[in-house]
Amino acid sequence: MRLLGLDKDCFSTWWAKLPEGSTIVVQPKIDGCAIGLRYKYGQLVEAYSREDSVIIENIRNINAIPLNIDESLKVEVELEGVLFSPNTNSNISIDQLLSNSISTIDNNNSLLFFAFQIFCSNSDELSDLTRLQNWGFEVPITLRTDDPRQVKRWHSQWIKNELFSNLPTNGIVAKCNSSLTKNVLGFSASSPNWAMALTR
Repeated sequence: MRLLGLDKDCFSTWWAKLPEGSTIVVQPKIDGCAIGLRYKYGQLVEAYSREDSVIIENIRNINAIPLNIDESLKVEVELEGVLFSPNTNSNISIDQLLSNSISTIDNNNSLLFFAFQIFCSNSDELSDLTRLQNWGFEVPITLRTDDPRQVKRWHSQWIKNELFSNLPTNGIVAKCNSSLTKNVLGFSASSPNWAMALTR
């Protein structure tokens, strides 16, 4: 698992690299802590933060993260999501919370987890989100369009606090839906080339 960041390059430049008519999915960029999870035969076996810290024991005590998914899975599944406080006025530091003792976060009901990526998947973005939901995860609100002007409009709405206003966000994320295009674009050393962040 590589928990990468997101590029903040010019949106028009990024869009121009995509095949004509590409479907783009847009999600809130949640202000939280990126978490990688590994499931083996449907059982949660490992959890990591972006700093490569092993946090499995603390993660097991967060109700928003399922300990078991599809038990019929015969392979390991690795996925990424974000752990956050739904209270937009909260001063809670998720990173500090995860470094505390297990008792501090035992049965913590104040945190939410949105899963948004299955590593090494050959399915498109929307299909993966449906699969994550079927496994019991919450997923981000997801919009879709093939019009770059619509992405710009959504970004303007977010800046005006008219979009995703019920979540703690620091931008929106645009992603290519097609698995084929994602494979062609690949990754840089620090971010996927098929996704980018639009911030203030």
